[in-house]
Amino acid sequence: MPREEAGKIEEMVKKAALSINPGLQAFACGSYRRQKPTCGDVDVIVSHPDGKSHEGMMTKLLQSLKSSGFLTDDLTLAENGQHRKYFGVCKLPGENTKHRRLDIIVVPYNEWACSLMYFTGSDYFNRSMRLLAKKNGMSLSEHSLNKGVIRKGSEKIFEGTPLPVFTEKDVFDYLGLEYREPHERDW
Repeated sequence: MPREEAGKIEEMVKKAALSINPGLQAFACGSYRRQKPTCGDVDVIVSHPDGKSHEGMMTKLLQSLKSSGFLTDDLTLAENGQHRKYFGVCKLPGENTKHRRLDIIVVPYNEWACSLMYFTGSDYFNRSMRLLAKKNGMSLSEHSLNKGVIRKGSEKIFEGTPLPVFTEKDVFDYLGLEYREPHERDW
């Protein structure tokens, strides 16, 4: 889909989220955030800086988007720790608009930066960052960057201790890398 259309989808989700709680943050990630001219789908992550108001948000957000007719089909709703992920299909208002794939991920704020980086990608960038973390005795996921990870072969014996990560730049700093803007992450 054209980048402009992905931006309109992000705005629809953001508007619905802010109508529920004005303090929520909602951003489209993936190829849209990497400033690609086209996007295969739209991934929007949602959280709240207070670390609590994201709880119960997915149900309210989906109800709002469904009642407006924006969400047309549900594919799945999954939970992974405190992450809640919705996979579905949406359609912008108006004639001749197409059905588009939409993923909404609600995360706790202490996982915001790692989630933002993970869902922005690219896939190769993510694999490279995880490998570098592993080489440095760390572990990087969409949830956290952990230090002091103990491995026996490919098996983790100790998950490590989560590092305080408030921004994507923090991850780069811990790994000894110069920060790269999202549009520079298509390795």
